Amino acid sequence: MTSIIKHKSKDGKSAYRVFYSNHLNKRTSKVVYGTKRSAVAFANRIEIEVQDIRNGIRLPPSMKMSIADLKVKYLKYLRGAGRKESTITRYTVSLVNVVEYFSGEKYVGEVTYADIERYKAHRLDTCTPTGVNIDLRHLRAFLNYCVRMGYIVKSPYSGVKQVKVSHKDVRSLIMSELESLIKVIKAVADTDTMDILLFYLNTGARANEILPPLFTWDSIKDEYIELAGKGDKTRQVGLNDTTREILQRRRVLSDPFPYNYEYVYSRIVRKYYSRAGIKNANLHSLRKTAGALLVQRGVTIYGVSRFLGHSSVTVTERHYVDLLQKNYTEMSATLDEAIPKISW
Repeated sequence: MTSIIKHKSKDGKSAYRVFYSNHLNKRTSKVVYGTKRSAVAFANRIEIEVQDIRNGIRLPPSMKMSIADLKVKYLKYLRGAGRKESTITRYTVSLVNVVEYFSGEKYVGEVTYADIERYKAHRLDTCTPTGVNIDLRHLRAFLNYCVRMGYIVKSPYSGVKQVKVSHKDVRSLIMSELESLIKVIKAVADTDTMDILLFYLNTGARANEILPPLFTWDSIKDEYIELAGKGDKTRQVGLNDTTREILQRRRVLSDPFPYNYEYVYSRIVRKYYSRAGIKNANLHSLRKTAGALLVQRGVTIYGVSRFLGHSSVTVTERHYVDLLQKNYTEMSATLDEAIPKISW
């Protein structure tokens, strides 16, 4: 609904102020110089444009911004909102994937539900369901920001579902599989992949926790490394002889492990798991293997939970329930042997 009133200009020229509601239903106005007929023509034109925008026929000026440009604004907004640098880093990684997929030049107002579904399928070609879900959550937050700031009227994310993750498929490797994996990597003298494998096993790190930008040379201290985990949490993992040696020989590199997730997944899982005959396992299996080895060697469940950076001991118990039940049986057997037998 528009309205027109006579406007008194400073230079005395004939002018009219046209009041109207934009595509966000925000009341605004514009001064039109000339005759009232010109003001009426503008009012009619703006009503048609607003209706077209609301119907999705055309993009408003604010929506004619590329995803690449809005990514920069969004990250600046997160910093201004006091978000932790580790959180901003995670969003940066996810949005870089989005920008690369859409070539950076696509207007945010042009992104549709179908585009997001195609992006999800594209990411699943090179990433685990868990990793894809992280990207999707960050994309949803980014699009919600765009709505709040008026860059788009409605988020195209509505209706997009997360990828179903089957936690039962994430398993630890048994010792024979681990030995076979090390053997096939050693056979081709792939020291780089061996370093990555052993670092995962010795730190219990999540897949992205030892890769840039989360993990750099600044993450390494004298006696420990700092890993940026879930929920902006940072934990310390002590260095042992193996991890010290690995880091020492990689000092010539820009980062300890200057690769992305897709590269590491391709090297370890697709190439060497296959050669070693390992099935139904992924990169996270190495983290679970580290935890299993600690449990098998008598480390308390509280110690394992803290080492892996779990949110609670309950989470750790759920992951290693089978091993813990075995330990409980062994404990009971130990007590049975220790307590003097009584004969009647």
